[in-house]
Amino acid sequence: MQHLLDTTELLVASWVLAGDGDHIPMSHGILDRALQTVVEKEAYPQWLRNQLHFADSRIGLQCVELPSLLNWAQRAQLTAAPNLSDQSTQVQVQISPHAARRILPELGVTEEEAIAWGKALREAVTQATKSIEDYPDGMIEEY
Repeated sequence: MQHLLDTTELLVASWVLAGDGDHIPMSHGILDRALQTVVEKEAYPQWLRNQLHFADSRIGLQCVELPSLLNWAQRAQLTAAPNLSDQSTQVQVQISPHAARRILPELGVTEEEAIAWGKALREAVTQATKSIEDYPDGMIEEY
């Protein structure tokens, strides 16, 4: 279980340090697709990449561990519970850049590495969002 918490902490901390905190999108498989992209580009350390597995399901690409990661993020008070009634679900990040920086030494990660990885994740989220917007009515077709 510790590996899931470490993975969660690094993903959230890098997201926060690479931008303005804000929200992490999780509807329409955006985060699943973005995580696969950064894993393929080797944007995070190998120990984190080894923790993430992806499967094509009847609803599209899914990161198998993502529900557990989101649960750990909420339990550790890194994020708020998503409002599932929204059409476009997002997770509110609840930690400051200062708190994010304090997580990194425990994980053996420098701030510069975390920022670079967070930027890669944010870019992958932007690309995944754009690819979904390119489909009629924002629907994802089989790929």
